[in-house]
Amino acid sequence: MFVNGVNICYESVGEGFPLIAITGKDSNMDWWHPKAKAALGENRRLIMLDNRGTGRSDAPTEPYGIADMARDVIGLMDELHIEKAHVFGQSMGGMIAQEIAIEYPERVAKLVLCATTCGVRRVFPTLKMIRWLSRKQAAFSPEHTLGMLFTKDFMSANPDTPAALVERMGRLPPNPISMELHKQANRSYDSYKRLHRITAPTLIIHGQKDWVFGPKHARILNDRIADSRLVMFSHAGHGVFTQEFPAVLEQIRRFLG
Repeated sequence: MFVNGVNICYESVGEGFPLIAITGKDSNMDWWHPKAKAALGENRRLIMLDNRGTGRSDAPTEPYGIADMARDVIGLMDELHIEKAHVFGQSMGGMIAQEIAIEYPERVAKLVLCATTCGVRRVFPTLKMIRWLSRKQAAFSPEHTLGMLFTKDFMSANPDTPAALVERMGRLPPNPISMELHKQANRSYDSYKRLHRITAPTLIIHGQKDWVFGPKHARILNDRIADSRLVMFSHAGHGVFTQEFPAVLEQIRRFLG
């Protein structure tokens, strides 16, 4: 679908009130587990997309930001004749979801923010994150990404989950230019002073052991979004949606109704 100057690849499954699911930095909709797609598409229309720079969507080489990717989603909604939808964003997808809820409040019914932040500079990074940011830029590595998403204990106890994700990651890996553009989009985003403009009821899901965006990021969102509720999972990391899938899914089901 050609929207906002780029071709955006999307998938639509199920019927009913729409839920738009937005993935994080470097990822595409193949990263969603088939069970997650099926569950999120129960009793509603689930729309997933490859953000610009990922998967089957166009990969511009000029700089772009979170606001551009939010406009991509709005453009897709327009082309699909969707006036209003629930919006669910993970990590960078949560930034895109915030931007949509702030700048296009009439288009969002309910908002789900998972493992995300209103601005990476709003909280001093963890030591592990400082080390991660200081490493040399390299080609995309599924193994390194797993280390960001899951705790070692979880991967040891559930070896099939990371193995299946690595297979899905390898289908359409991001290119180095898009990885750098996504990185800069993440670093430059800051919605802190605009969060009061979010009027949609909001569910915030976060892992207590998330070292990418520590728990304080979630608490800031909760404090500054008026109609919001925070659910913190004590043993989960940045990949809380996958690590605590049954419990997270139940929270989303109850919230969306």
